[in-house]
Amino acid sequence: MQKHMTWTPEEDKRLLELKGTGTYAEIAAKLTQEFDIEFSSEGVRKRVKKPNVEAQAPTGYKESFEILPNGAHRSDRLVRIAREKIKDAKYLLEAHGYDHKEWELVSSKWSEWNQHNKQDGTVTLFSSQITVKPKQNVVDWDGIIKKIETIKPVIIETEPKESAKYLNLPLFDMHFGISTYEYYKDTQRDIIQLLEQGYKEVLFIIGQDLLHNDDFRGRTSSGREIEKVNMEKAWDDVMLFYMPILDTALKRCGKVTAIYSKGNHDESMSWAFVKCLEARYPQIHFDTRFKERKAHVLGLNFIGINHGDKKKEDRLTENFSTEFPLEWSRAKTREIFTGHLHTERVVDKGGAVIRRMPTGNETDDWHDDYGYTTAHKRFEVFEYTEDKVLRIHYV
Repeated sequence: MQKHMTWTPEEDKRLLELKGTGTYAEIAAKLTQEFDIEFSSEGVRKRVKKPNVEAQAPTGYKESFEILPNGAHRSDRLVRIAREKIKDAKYLLEAHGYDHKEWELVSSKWSEWNQHNKQDGTVTLFSSQITVKPKQNVVDWDGIIKKIETIKPVIIETEPKESAKYLNLPLFDMHFGISTYEYYKDTQRDIIQLLEQGYKEVLFIIGQDLLHNDDFRGRTSSGREIEKVNMEKAWDDVMLFYMPILDTALKRCGKVTAIYSKGNHDESMSWAFVKCLEARYPQIHFDTRFKERKAHVLGLNFIGINHGDKKKEDRLTENFSTEFPLEWSRAKTREIFTGHLHTERVVDKGGAVIRRMPTGNETDDWHDDYGYTTAHKRFEVFEYTEDKVLRIHYV
């Protein structure tokens, strides 16, 4: 690795960003790693002490940046890189400020540029022009695999309380990433208190826009770009929220069932999350099928499940009565649960009560911009006897 001799505008800019974040030796180590040129702590110290250091391109060269109609980026700037690195796509991307995990190089053109000043004399830089485009379906699989590998099966010692009641937890549109674990701690506490009473069976409906994004680039399941959130933190927050709840359900209740339900924001990510839960909790009865509509029966209570983004909720009874005829005919009470619109609505039609679930999630930028801020913030949890709704808990 060659030793650092003169400071380029890019290096000066980065030095100013790192100033005060550590010792001179630590800053030198960071610069060495980023620019692949050996910086010394003494050189960093002298440069930091030098007054009026500015990160500017040399006089006579005009740097440019352009976003093309197809979404690609074109960047033209002076960079200091080793000659042998000029054909290294990863190195070029990073020299222009792009993450090689999220962007790919389409084309590259370069030429030498001689910069002259009184202090350093003549310095050879490279005029680098690149065109880049976003990688498709960017997912940090290494990160996901590492998280999955840490998930080991656990066996919960059960101490179920005798009960003839059932509990249904349709926690829809939680949008982790916008909302955090800290934000939902009160909801978690209230649910755990309910579960401590003990139930004959508990049903968890998990999915339904549990996460705000479906990848690491701020996109939904359809590829639509929306507000980008920190998916690693969102995933961790979901685990922190659900694990104590599931632990309590297994300990206090006779049977625990968990059903994955598709959402339009996160159908892949939430499915993967439920599969992780399935690996961790072998005592829970899971349904992780990738189906649009699902049903479950608690005693003689029919529970239909659909996100509500593809068909008008008022017409869902015809689907559920046709697709689940045995469950439908045997039930004394029939309820269909949907979400998606973040507002509460109840319709009694076609032999079923259709419940569009409210949500307690925080308001994201899109809903705030368009004024969708008036809905009541809450989740509903349903308690049943053998054949009817007993009460609704707001959590």
